[in-house]
Amino acid sequence: MSEFNVDKALEELSSYLRGSQLLREEVDRYSYSYDSSGIELVPDAVARPRNVEDVSIILEIANKYGVPVTPRGSGTSLVGGPLPVKGGIVLDMQVMNRVIEKDEDAGLVRVEAGVRVREVNGLFKDMFLPINPDGIGLSTVGGLIAENSASPLSAKYGPMGAHVMGLEVVLPDGRVVSLEQPGPPSKRNIMELILGSEGVLGVVISALLKLRYRPESRASYYMELNDVSDSLIIQDAMERAGIEVSGFEVYHNYKELMEDRDFTGVEAIGFLEISGSSECVERWSSRVNEILSEMALEHTEVEGSVTDGVWERRERIYNIAKRKKISIKVVSTLSYKHIIRDIVQEIDRISSRMKIPSVTVIDPPLGWVTAIFLYNSRDQREVERTDKAASNLIESVSSLGASIGFGTGVGIYKIDESFDEGYLSLLRTIKQSLDPNGIMNPGKLV
Repeated sequence: MSEFNVDKALEELSSYLRGSQLLREEVDRYSYSYDSSGIELVPDAVARPRNVEDVSIILEIANKYGVPVTPRGSGTSLVGGPLPVKGGIVLDMQVMNRVIEKDEDAGLVRVEAGVRVREVNGLFKDMFLPINPDGIGLSTVGGLIAENSASPLSAKYGPMGAHVMGLEVVLPDGRVVSLEQPGPPSKRNIMELILGSEGVLGVVISALLKLRYRPESRASYYMELNDVSDSLIIQDAMERAGIEVSGFEVYHNYKELMEDRDFTGVEAIGFLEISGSSECVERWSSRVNEILSEMALEHTEVEGSVTDGVWERRERIYNIAKRKKISIKVVSTLSYKHIIRDIVQEIDRISSRMKIPSVTVIDPPLGWVTAIFLYNSRDQREVERTDKAASNLIESVSSLGASIGFGTGVGIYKIDESFDEGYLSLLRTIKQSLDPNGIMNPGKLV
């Protein structure tokens, strides 16, 4: 891509987009150059569409001149998803934040891509979207769909794709397509291509979502674990007892970020939630306490609305890191439960060898393990060691039998032929058909 092509594209776009819809000043471009990963990549311009027609025109012109387009929501990605690896135009979808229609009887809402989780969760008193990866509801619907995001309650409710009933997408050449059936969708194959495609095939502009009923009763538990394996024993005991776990997260090496607590002898801390009818929660709660007491684990039960604060723990990691001026690099994996301990040990080994501290988040019900490397992005040697740690981990966990990118997306790390050749071959064929000029979010996923 030449600078001339960018200038020509922006010159043509300026006849359609007015004022703050097209930003080219340095201060504006830098404000779109980072996300929660701590990586910084500066675009040539920022486009802020107001409607589907704007998105269609932007992509049509960008495609004409071969200018990269990177869709962006609220910038909460942990893997550089909305960052312009090859420059070009960042497409800020936050202005497209209308609730188009809602049906409380059916639990359905149709929203534009820029609507945030906390706004969706304020639409109906008794229903909610149980995907809240940042803990405070800032993530946008479009971003969650692009990454097929998961969060702690995905143990019970599934990832974002489980709640998407229909999509409206703008393809790289500007065409608008609707992926939806009249009535409940029974054929999801095409829609599944867009879910988790990280913006490399097109731009999600709106979605039809199915919300879930809020549980009648909830209880959660804080526990201190002697070993990560304790969490796997707890999960197995829950399954054997027929207890439905809503969410279960374990934080290994959490002491790396703690300043006000002595965690000597505590390898990990865990948070567990159960939910359902009052009768079920009361019965299950008694059994949960028995299981934890039999294992001689220090634990505290938390009831009622206080349980919401439990799932802010993940968000707290990122806030503490920001306060300490630490950057983070995240590698998210999905594995069979019997190799979770091996993956955690591999993260520790790589972290120690590369001299890069790490925090590991484990979701035993899902088999989800997230490595969070902590480093100084202004120290080039640390940056290089951290990049090496991430690439080594991807290679190691793949050889163990884990998949990469669950819940957060792959982002800038990209998938390598050495561990998923078939997937890559098919995805590249599809991308070449839909995006022959390679303008959609280049440098991501593939």
